[in-house]
Amino acid sequence: MSNIVHLHRRPRQIAHYLRIGFREHVLADRMRAENRITQLGLIFDACYVEAKGDLIQDLRSEGRQLILDTNVAEQSVPGRFEGTVSNAPWARKDSPLERDDFKAATNRSVIEPIARFAISKGFHTILSPSHYLSGDQLFWLDVDVQSCEALRYALDREGGEHIGINYSLVLDNAQIKDVELVKHLVVRLQGLPISALWLRVSGFGADATGAGVDKMARAVLHFHELGVPIIMDRLGGLTALALSSFGVTSGHTNGLKGKDGNQLSGWLKPRGSGGGGNDRAVFVAGLDRRITVKEMKALFDASPTARTIYGCRDTACCRNIDAMLREPEAHHLREQQKTLANLGQVPEAGRPDYYLDNCLEAIRIKAERSARLKKAPDEFLKKAEKATIRLTRMKTALEQTSKRIGQIPFAPEAKLPSSITQSNPINRKNP
Repeated sequence: MSNIVHLHRRPRQIAHYLRIGFREHVLADRMRAENRITQLGLIFDACYVEAKGDLIQDLRSEGRQLILDTNVAEQSVPGRFEGTVSNAPWARKDSPLERDDFKAATNRSVIEPIARFAISKGFHTILSPSHYLSGDQLFWLDVDVQSCEALRYALDREGGEHIGINYSLVLDNAQIKDVELVKHLVVRLQGLPISALWLRVSGFGADATGAGVDKMARAVLHFHELGVPIIMDRLGGLTALALSSFGVTSGHTNGLKGKDGNQLSGWLKPRGSGGGGNDRAVFVAGLDRRITVKEMKALFDASPTARTIYGCRDTACCRNIDAMLREPEAHHLREQQKTLANLGQVPEAGRPDYYLDNCLEAIRIKAERSARLKKAPDEFLKKAEKATIRLTRMKTALEQTSKRIGQIPFAPEAKLPSSITQSNPINRKNP
């Protein structure tokens, strides 16, 4: 796509933001040093900021956009407040945050501490302190709207006029399909001092079906009335790319180690025991899903053809399969960067078809080919067959979605804050 010449304005770029979790800072720092981080912004959970001071300082000095997630949504529910999110300065250690904690200019208020923290740590953007609105939690909406306005006031008063606010709307999948509720949300969010809307939808992830993506697209279109960029939070794979390629959203966020979805149903119940780590996994673009490194190694050992299909030979990425399996997250980020760069070269009018024919169909064919691999482990073949069925149905559904919504005005492009582009010449190419 590098030989395309734009006679008019350049096409809108698809924004990609990366969440840096607690255990990923070493990889993120190395990729920063190697100039392999190209995301529009980096998101840090408030509960981890103190532990990542050096990385944050280096990213800031390089002109990277730093975004603060206040973790208020987690701190306000019985199923999460006792976890690591309680390390944030405004969290309560013994109980979830309550309504009175969001009354600005009071002794209990979390609003002013959030503003002062963001300013002192050098953040450029804050995700508004907001709550999971599922079930009987919709009462939080009024609180969240008021908190957003109060945070803007607190930032301006404390010297943080340059810090932007992105409104974080946290819903479940059933709520966002409720047209009347969505229209009500749009009305309530009108006029807020926000730079973008971030949507975090429980039960909707990278494994969504074509029908699920179709319903999500039609729901999110209502939020275009706000006139601000729309970012799908914690979403990856072909699902995230479909929504952006069709112009429904401006981009997405995801993270390292599988942070590509939202399953929040357990948040409203007391935290139970259990848990534990998962095996390291690599995102296999040809299946649009994650496979454990152990499974991929077994596949490569059993099938030379699989090495040809999935082995990374990009000299700017892994160079060989062993390196790919050692650092699967770095490999996945590089693949995302290349895909987004290609899509970003395509004018908006042709982007839905390009996505269907050059992204989705290419991966569907690869999955179909994978399902016929000789000598491949049975477990992998089952996953490849399942992926083939899903991707085939997804393309059929999204072809109809494209026809139904037509050539819509694309969601506004997400851009770097002016405070960064003005002070860092290296970023002026992204005004």
